[in-house]
Amino acid sequence: MTFANRGMKFEELITYSNDQYTAKGIANIKKVSTPWTVIRKGPKIVNAFPSGPSTVDYMGDWQGRSICFEAKSTKNETSFPFSNFGEHQIEFMRSWKGETFALIHFETFNETYLVDRVSLLMMWDEQMLGGRKSIPYKWFQASARLIDKGEHQNKGIILDYLQAL
Repeated sequence: MTFANRGMKFEELITYSNDQYTAKGIANIKKVSTPWTVIRKGPKIVNAFPSGPSTVDYMGDWQGRSICFEAKSTKNETSFPFSNFGEHQIEFMRSWKGETFALIHFETFNETYLVDRVSLLMMWDEQMLGGRKSIPYKWFQASARLIDKGEHQNKGIILDYLQAL
């Protein structure tokens, strides 16, 4: 089983929303490409792998502020495992001087939540010290910001996550 493209539909939704933000002059947010090393035998590609750790999924600017965020998707119905994050991603978000957050999408419920930097880093640090290795779904319902896909569609932005900041 491969998990490589698990979040592709979610990322396509974010990219479409980002295009709408740009078209409306609201924000300029782009997907960050992961650098790849390609191994060739003549003209044929025989292997490819990431050249090194990536930063985060998206970066840009909004209302004069720089933002970066990571987008994750899960089929888990009870929690979101921290193993979905790379330590380098968390540390990049920790060092970012602008606005940073994570968008977590629960595929089963078709719900997307925004988790702010402070909450994310606090829970990450707790799990690194032996605490819980996942964020319970109930925590998202009680403490994270649900991104409402219906209410803001009239602005032409299908996943208006910036309204949750």
